[in-house]
Amino acid sequence: MFLPADNSKTRNDLPRGCTFAASDWHILASFWHPIAFVHDIADKPVRAKLLDVDLVIYKTSAGITVARDLCPHRGTRISAGWMTDDQIVCPMHGLHFGHDGACSKIPSIANSEGRIPPKLRLETYASVERYGIIWTCLKGEPIWQLPDWDGISNPALRKVYVPEGTWYAAASRHVENFNDVAHFPWVHTQSFGGSTVDPIPPYDVEQTEYGLRFELPYHEGFNRFDDGVEGDERDVVYTYELTYPFSTLIKIDPQGSDYVVYFADTVCPVSARETRIFQMMTDTSGDPDTDYWVKDALLINDEDKPMVEEQHPEELPLDLTEEIHVPSDRMSLEYRRGLASKFGLGAPIAS
Repeated sequence: MFLPADNSKTRNDLPRGCTFAASDWHILASFWHPIAFVHDIADKPVRAKLLDVDLVIYKTSAGITVARDLCPHRGTRISAGWMTDDQIVCPMHGLHFGHDGACSKIPSIANSEGRIPPKLRLETYASVERYGIIWTCLKGEPIWQLPDWDGISNPALRKVYVPEGTWYAAASRHVENFNDVAHFPWVHTQSFGGSTVDPIPPYDVEQTEYGLRFELPYHEGFNRFDDGVEGDERDVVYTYELTYPFSTLIKIDPQGSDYVVYFADTVCPVSARETRIFQMMTDTSGDPDTDYWVKDALLINDEDKPMVEEQHPEELPLDLTEEIHVPSDRMSLEYRRGLASKFGLGAPIAS
């Protein structure tokens, strides 16, 4: 019922009810993470959640602000408020906060200007808009770069944004599945999977300044590409570029033409077992068919989602001796190794 009388001296940074190991939370909080599409932020505050932290996103004439979804006066969720005079207004006592999070008006005090303590401000976080996504970092200086997505970054190519989705699975499980190729013929039977009798060819994983990269030829059992090449099936070359911790760009190069598809996937770890999915694509035509590619992406997601949501353990094993691996798992193994060796995620439990 009550917080300790000395709570301000003893509290830590972890959110209440944190679902992550403390060491993992602090490391992940130091990365950029996607929390919303820019086109979804308009004239009302929007709620988001990252690493068990409730956030509010609001837009003023100075730009977009990301803050903890908590009024510092009496703990109300300020996302339940509204925008007035280029400020966000708390729905409980009407306090006004500007773009920088500072309180500018307390309606219960006459002529409150000049009488507002500097401490009365929202807890704001660093944020940036890139690729039509709002990214935020819960710690001061991010420890890793934002993804650099070829094709997606080209302003001459129109982007198609896939509607957001929620998977009840760890972000790392989603990413590993997104970068896995051996499941294609077994899971993607209605979208692009090839023959189950064709083995996955050997491939090498390259360490890059942003993460991992590999190329793989594949024979798709469908022809998804409007590039003038006839046939019901297609040979393609996939190039995967993973930016730690949870972002991947796939370049799909259908053989027989100069056409290339760029498909980006990045995810927000809402909690240790809930993940928000953000995806977009473009192609070298410069004007991809929105309805077609959204339908294609949602079909693929619907095939993957139940598989990933039912994987056990729910956490991604970073002890490589806990599961049996096969040659096509090379990318998965390098991803798991990198999470542990580069960043210290999955630190051993102290005995």
